Amino acid sequence: MPIQRIEVSEYECARCGYKWINRINGQDGPVPQKCAKCKRLGWNGGRKELISPTERGLRRQIKYFGRLYDNAGFYFSVEIDWPNGLCEKFLDIDPRPTIEELKQVLYPPEGLGLTSQNQDTHRGFVPDPDRPEWMKFDKEEYLNLLKQEAQKRIELMPQIMK
Repeated sequence: MPIQRIEVSEYECARCGYKWINRINGQDGPVPQKCAKCKRLGWNGGRKELISPTERGLRRQIKYFGRLYDNAGFYFSVEIDWPNGLCEKFLDIDPRPTIEELKQVLYPPEGLGLTSQNQDTHRGFVPDPDRPEWMKFDKEEYLNLLKQEAQKRIELMPQIMK
């Protein structure tokens, strides 16, 4: 009986560490979609499957900063010079920004905390220094805070990318 060498592909799950061979009728099968043990779709370390819902929500809000600041000029006569593609470059860095870094960009200190989710809620309103947790309408102060917040975000993103 002659001896034959057989080569097969062995797959290993990046999540649970399980190793297996995908064979169909004695032949090497196609690349599996799910882990044979834990049944996860992200078994081969795919980036998209490993993003938590919290991180996905933060990334979605950061993604729309360009549109947010473009619309600020529509409601109030203010020009915010937001660099094109900054958010995309920031979100595409490898390794991905951590949740803490995403929150740092999304909620800079001493800012309005304006995002695509809450941009219409208190347009023109700023925190009232005389009464904590109250808001007062002050268009000029709002525009100043909006510009400062945008500038802080523009400075933070490249710092995190380095």
